[in-house]
Parts: sequence; C-alpha cells; structure tokens
Amino acid sequence: MPPEQTASPRWRDLVSRTAASRGYPTKIERALADPAQYSHTERVPQLAQLLDGALKFPDGIAAEQLSGLMDLAFRVVLKVGAGSTYRGYEEFLEYALRLIQVLQARGAPTTQLLLSAARFQACLANGDPARRSLIERAVEAAQDTPDRVIARLHLARFHIDISDYAGAHRHVAECRAAIGAEQDGPLGLDLETTAGITHYYIDPKTARRHFDAAVNLGHRFGAHPAASQPMATALHYLGRLAADRKEYQLALEYLVQGEQRSDDYLTGHGFYHQRLAEILTDHGPASEARYHLCRAEETFARVGQVSTGLTLLQGSWARWYLRQGDFARAERNLTSAIEVSRRESAPRVELILQAELLRLRLRQRTLGGALRVLARAGMLYVSGESSSSRRHVLQQAQTIAAMASRYLRPRPIPPDQPPVTCPCGADHTTPHNMQPNPTATLREDGADHKI
Repeated sequence: MPPEQTASPRWRDLVSRTAASRGYPTKIERALADPAQYSHTERVPQLAQLLDGALKFPDGIAAEQLSGLMDLAFRVVLKVGAGSTYRGYEEFLEYALRLIQVLQARGAPTTQLLLSAARFQACLANGDPARRSLIERAVEAAQDTPDRVIARLHLARFHIDISDYAGAHRHVAECRAAIGAEQDGPLGLDLETTAGITHYYIDPKTARRHFDAAVNLGHRFGAHPAASQPMATALHYLGRLAADRKEYQLALEYLVQGEQRSDDYLTGHGFYHQRLAEILTDHGPASEARYHLCRAEETFARVGQVSTGLTLLQGSWARWYLRQGDFARAERNLTSAIEVSRRESAPRVELILQAELLRLRLRQRTLGGALRVLARAGMLYVSGESSSSRRHVLQQAQTIAAMASRYLRPRPIPPDQPPVTCPCGADHTTPHNMQPNPTATLREDGADHKI
C-alpha cells in the first residue's frame, strides 16, 4: 500500500499546513514585487486571502513583508475599492488588525498602518469609538516625533468630526509645541490645515488665515508626498469658504485645484464631487450638478462608504430633487438619511440634513413642519455644535446665522457676473450611464438600509 494511504489524518494535515506555510511568503513576495496587478477592484478578495494566509503562518514571513503587504492592502482598498457588492470589509479589517498586533509584538513600526485602519474604519462609521481607539493606538505606537504629530493631528480631526472643538484645539496646540522650529516644514503645513478646520465652524476668518498659510507653505514643497494632501484639504476648505461668500466660480476653482493635489483616496474624491454638486445645484447647470452627484455616489460605492459621506450625499440629492420640484423624492432621501445619522450619533451630519429638510418645508409652505425642524435643529446645535467657550459662543452663533441665511435662501448670480460653470474639464453629458440617485446601501450591524 502506498505510504500516503497509510498516513494518519493528523500527519496529512501537518504536511498540508507545512506546504501552505511555505507558499504564502512566495505569494506575498510576488504581490509586493508587482503591486500594479492589484490596481483593479476585483483583486481585493485576493489581497484579503493573502492577509488571512499571513495571519495563519506569520513565522515564515519577515516583518518588512508583513508591513508591505498591509500597506498595499490598505492602499488598494482605499484608493481602488472593492465595489458595492463586496461584503468582506469587516473581515478584511479584522485580518489587518490582527497582523498589526503581530508586528507590534516584533517591535516593528505600526503607526501609519493604524492610521490607515482608522481611515478604513471611517468609511464604516466615521464617529465610531473604534476609529478613535485606532488613532489613539497610533499615537501610542509612534516611535518618533513626526509620526506622533501626524497621529495626533488625525486625532484632532476625529474630535472635529464628533463636534468636540475644544478637544481638537488642544491636540493642535500640543502638536504645535511638539514640532517647535519645524513649523515651516510639511508637518507645519498639516498643522495649519488642521488648525483651519478646527476654526471653520466657529470663526471663518481665522480658518481662512490658516488655510492661506497652508497653501503658501504647500507651494514651497511642490509634489512632496507629505505636503500634497494637507494642501489639497486646505484648497478644498478655501473653496467652501468662497462659496459661503457667494464667490461661486472661485469656489469651484479652489475645489478643482484641491482635487488635482489629492492623495487619490476614494472617500476624498467622493466629497469633492459632492461639494461641486452642491454649488452647481443652486447656482449652475442642473445637468452638471447631476453628473457630479452620480460620480460621488459611484465613488462612495467603490470604497464601501456607508458612513458620513453617503449620508450627506442623500441631502445633496434632496437639494437636486427640490430644484426639479420633486418634493416627494427629496423627502424620502432626507428622512432615511436622518435616521442613519441618528443611529451613528452624528449630530453635525443630522444638523446639515435638517437644514435641507427646513428648505423643503419652506418650499412646501408647511409652517408647522418648519417649526418642528427648527426646534430639532436648535437642540442639535446647542447640545452638539455650540462652543463651550463663552468667548466663542456669540461669534459662532453669528457665523451659523449668516451661513443658514445663505444656505436656506441661495441668491442668484448678479446679472453683471458670468454664469457659473464647472471647471473640472469632464464631459458632463456622460455620467457613467448612471441614473439620478441610484439605490445606495447603508449598512448597520450587517443589515441593509436602502436610501
């Protein structure tokens, strides 16, 4: 009888596992040698399999290979995406986090990987404690001052996302003290951009000074990889501030400039298309607005975005439907999106959606409905958005009142100004064969929520 027929099941299993453990290092080497082969959406499941294999047989894989594999995996998922039909995002993140623990046990750097994991988590739940925990772990794991500052600036932006502006200011101040004389370097650029965001909802003039300082620094660094995204973000917010000042064409140009310098993460692309669409819906051709709404939806779907971006996008679609006079579809979008924002405990997101709902109620001429929306919005503002600083509370209230007035009653372009058109250069007549507001899926605890 051949030897393989007399071998015990336990021995056959050991032989099989030994062969598998020898195969994964080779597969990982091939992946790292030719990362371009994974620049397609359909390859994400194969990367997940490599993570699973590395997790099962980590001893034969060097720390540098594990780090390289996870960096590749995160970059592909966040920049290429896996598509709206992929259902393995949570499992993918679980594999990556367990491999990060393996690297930490070996003393390898993990700060940047933890920050990538936090960006991934933000797609699933932007204000979730899990995202905060990942960023805090990144701060603790930092092995030098630059990594520590970068991680703490991420933490500041998390505090902005949950409307904790005092906490955000505190982290920015600590970062400013930590980098000391390096204020004029790439870290200083990131610091100025983050400082601008902390003031954006309270003091637009101060925010604009920080964003201008960031852009001025950015021009000195050219295509430096550490400078591109902070400068892109600063330009993005300068565009939003220009829109608040009713300089709509300038706003569009700032947004396009920011997109040209962005780090190609899909979530950022989605917000870019959404912001263009918001301006174009009120002040430009409806067809151009529709194009960018479709592009935003498509982009969020590719990255598996089920959090803030997709929720806010439904408010943008509602604004577009309101322009078309389709009140029923506008209301359906807003009602569903508000429910999701409450489940995710995202008061600022709900506040923005309530503003859209107020605009709808005013168009419907339903005074009672408008008053109920105002009451809910006031409660959200006082409990979640109002500054805890007495010095800032009046200033913030004035800022919010001015923004609300422009938001609810968008004024047409003066007749002496040329019409607003999108400067992005795309062919707005071919929105990727998508229809307005294709069904989007928001996932919560494994369930599907249709908007």
